[in-house]
Amino acid sequence: MTARLAIVFRLGLGLSACRHPEAAKPLPPMTHEAYAYYLDGKLAAYRSDWAAAAESLELAAKAAPDQPMIAVELARVQAKAKREAAASDTLAAARKKWPGHAQIWLMSADLMSAGKRAEAIKAYRRAIELDPDDERGYLGLAKLESPEDSEAVLRQLVEKIPDSVEGHYRLAQRFAKRNDLATAIKELHAVIERDPDHIDARLDLARALRRTGHMAQAIEQTRSAFDRSGQALDIAEELFWLLCEADDRMAAIDLLTLLDDDRSDADALTAIARLARGLGRLTQARAIALRISAVEPEAGAIVHAELDAPGDPTGAVKRLLPIAPDSPRFAEARRLAGDILLSAGDPKGAAAAITPAREAAPQELDLALVAAYAHADGGDVAGGRTLLAGLPSGLGASLARARFEDHVHAPDAALAILEPLLVTHPESTTALNLAGYLLADRGQRLDDAERWLARARDLAPGDPAILDSWGWLRLKQGKPRDAVRALDRASRFAPNEPEIMVHLAAAWAADHAPRTAAEVLDHALALHPSPAVLARIERVRASLPPPTGTSGDKLAP
Repeated sequence: MTARLAIVFRLGLGLSACRHPEAAKPLPPMTHEAYAYYLDGKLAAYRSDWAAAAESLELAAKAAPDQPMIAVELARVQAKAKREAAASDTLAAARKKWPGHAQIWLMSADLMSAGKRAEAIKAYRRAIELDPDDERGYLGLAKLESPEDSEAVLRQLVEKIPDSVEGHYRLAQRFAKRNDLATAIKELHAVIERDPDHIDARLDLARALRRTGHMAQAIEQTRSAFDRSGQALDIAEELFWLLCEADDRMAAIDLLTLLDDDRSDADALTAIARLARGLGRLTQARAIALRISAVEPEAGAIVHAELDAPGDPTGAVKRLLPIAPDSPRFAEARRLAGDILLSAGDPKGAAAAITPAREAAPQELDLALVAAYAHADGGDVAGGRTLLAGLPSGLGASLARARFEDHVHAPDAALAILEPLLVTHPESTTALNLAGYLLADRGQRLDDAERWLARARDLAPGDPAILDSWGWLRLKQGKPRDAVRALDRASRFAPNEPEIMVHLAAAWAADHAPRTAAEVLDHALALHPSPAVLARIERVRASLPPPTGTSGDKLAP
């Protein structure tokens, strides 16, 4: 090995040991044999061939017993190879041989953190003591300490290393979790100043800004995250709903137009088509569906069926049933067919449609819920409950059971499931929305309903279903004008949802605008509502006073 390579390698392996006076003794150069084994081990590690990497690094360690960083790397790959005992022995020997080497203590702490918390904490503290300028020791220690001590460690980190991006970010997460949004925003700005492409920090900053009422800044940060991520679809959807929350329908449409390009695959186009359909832009959604069909016919059939279902449920189902059982779209297609048939008042047909998919995946939650609905709508409520009771425990199964109880008009039973669920899963927007709506619908515990729905709006801004629940709550609180405002916005961002229209009509009626209420009901009727929603339309219409022949009564929300 040339003198130049020896110097480079000595620096690369021994730099940490040279940071403090007690470890300043230079390491001897490595032999060609040791270097060859080391490189072979590193190459095997890059291939994730951990067994081969461990074998080569063991040979390197024997050929160069005076190199502490080989011991560190050997322990790392031994752990990756599921040889924890060997890794522990390697590090124990290394700590004894090089007690002042920070990297050895750091690797020891990382290995111990899985099951030896107290020892890992001591090892992280020793690593920090030996090398206070390495953020990894602080970050590892912060994961293990109590919340209060962990925050102190992170504060110590950013004080010692002000440019620690991860230190500022983790502090921001802690402040946001305890609702100290002002401090969280400050820390998130510190992250972005140091790393403008930190996408998670920008999104967290946008969420904190929105929650503190700075909607324009929240949109700006989300848009920046969208651009910097290469227009990632999940961020695009977050931006879309944020624009809906800001009541900027045109900007939401512009975003969908931007996303609808030749770079989008079938899954991305499907998401865009569904968002366009939600906004009532059916012509655009159908054009996208045709493009999807050209590259993936089964995905296109599903999108077409969603678009056809309100006006032509039979035709929609005919698009779905030919999708073969070996297709990855089979379960989705049969679930959708079941939903469409249920909405059309055909529970027997729904059960028949989903049976083949359920036989292949009996524990699939969405299919099980459709099957339970089919039982209930066919007169067998107990059978539906029994079916769902057989699902494995978990958030999804509990939500399915609560939704079923709501479907069969058993709100007490639904709330009995939802309230404990909200204790263990306080950020489940589905649970928050359903629980809040059920209480609002019954006119009971409206303070709890408001708290839950406000949290749901906070977690899922712009969601028309949650805004619909919020408007219904405002109506039940005796605030019809506030209800009209919320429900009118929900209807503008979901103009093809007849149930929202029914709620809006009820709000207009309560606000002494029966003619406007009747017009909204006419619009709801034109959307081909399900039999259940049709019955609600007729109930609201029956509550309206007879027309008097006067001019329209609608006022701007």
